[in-house]
Amino acid sequence: MKRYVLIKEYNPAYDFWLRAHLKEKRIMGDREYSWKEAQQILIDMDERGATDEFFQSHFLSWRNHPEYPPAYLYLLHLVLPVYENGKIDLQKMIQLDKEARSRHQRILFGLEDAASDFYDYYAKVITRPLERDLERGASGRTVSNYFEFEEFGRLPDVRVVGLETVERAEREVALELLSRLKKITFDKILSDIKITLDQHYDRGMIEATSERTYIHTSEFVRLMIQRSSGPSDPATVILCPARGHGVIREGYEGVFYPTYYVQETP
Repeated sequence: MKRYVLIKEYNPAYDFWLRAHLKEKRIMGDREYSWKEAQQILIDMDERGATDEFFQSHFLSWRNHPEYPPAYLYLLHLVLPVYENGKIDLQKMIQLDKEARSRHQRILFGLEDAASDFYDYYAKVITRPLERDLERGASGRTVSNYFEFEEFGRLPDVRVVGLETVERAEREVALELLSRLKKITFDKILSDIKITLDQHYDRGMIEATSERTYIHTSEFVRLMIQRSSGPSDPATVILCPARGHGVIREGYEGVFYPTYYVQETP
């Protein structure tokens, strides 16, 4: 049976190293900074004719969600050698995980951790908000934001039946969706993750090309495998929830939509 280790795209644990890098470059100090303060630092640097590509990237990512630090793996990659030969360096991540655990944080995760994360995501981002919206009689875009292709496929054509009929259908579909969402459990998600990896990891590694990303969407999770070039080059394997991306406030997708990179271990 294959074993996997998971690494988050967004993880507040990364912020320690990102801030340490900015401190080393004398751009920021030890204290906590707000996004507004970072903006002022960038303005001051610009007025002095000073530039720093990493700080600009850091600031632009932070701008999307000022309340949350831009703790992304792609930014960590700019300051630490977390990739080797085109793929995540697992040995380096193991080392960083040991450091993070001394601060009661983590870098490496298991399938159970992802299942728990996805379960919380479904409950907090989709199920409860949808229930609240339906209770207050929401309709139209507010309700359809929760839909995926399956739900949209069940709606009649507004040009044929009119807006009122479509909105009634949207509510019926939303109520059925809510009923299904309330039946989600941690165990169901974990089982879905294991089955998805068991049945599609190897297949996806074979079929993924630089022109075609292998995508499998199950009831609760989505697996994506992509290659930047030829079949012998490293593949990027991503595991994330199967639905709900459109519900998240624009700019906050990176923070609230749990996305994991999957690494097979010996």
